[in-house]
Amino acid sequence: DILIGSRECNLHQPEVESDEIWKLFQSTGLQSLVSSLPGCDVLWNPKWDPSKHSYLCKDENGGTESTADDGDALDPLLGCHATMEAGSKGAIVDSISMIPGKRILVKDELSLWDDNFWINDRGYDPDVAEIDANDSSTIVMPYIYGNRRGVPYKLERVTRMFSAKANYDKTIQSLSLGIEIINEDLEWTLGDKYRTEMLFRNKMKAVHSALESKGFD
Repeated sequence: DILIGSRECNLHQPEVESDEIWKLFQSTGLQSLVSSLPGCDVLWNPKWDPSKHSYLCKDENGGTESTADDGDALDPLLGCHATMEAGSKGAIVDSISMIPGKRILVKDELSLWDDNFWINDRGYDPDVAEIDANDSSTIVMPYIYGNRRGVPYKLERVTRMFSAKANYDKTIQSLSLGIEIINEDLEWTLGDKYRTEMLFRNKMKAVHSALESKGFD
């Protein structure tokens, strides 16, 4: 599956042509659709590093758990995992949208399965670095974003793209795409066409209640 930028296209109907999207991609290239962050490239490996991917063995509160005993856990051996090319020290980049003009130290690890994507993404303020009061050899920086407990963002696949034509040429210019929903529980996240206003309010109320139970206002 390919996600091109954040451009929204009406692909949920099987016969919708997507020539325009492909032509845009072919004529302008990937660089025109995304912003590159120097030093933030990642290296993928089917093997996982327990020290760098420790979140694979943490529960929702940041405590350790046995992945073998948890029926909902994902087997690390069945996924592919990534670390930053810059290493565990991370990379300092200039913020583009979050805090324009602000420097951010980015640290990132990723884990990908067929239908799940975990993103352990953290951002720190390198301009307010201090020496740890309990360990003079450790430098601490305020969080800008990310989970302090070491719990990654956990994304689940909702749809899968497929070719809506039995035959298409090899240039892919005439490819027609469709989308099938494979996770009905999360179908409401696709937008207004897939939910009622009441359903959306109830879902968001549940999200707020979950955050409040964990101490977030």
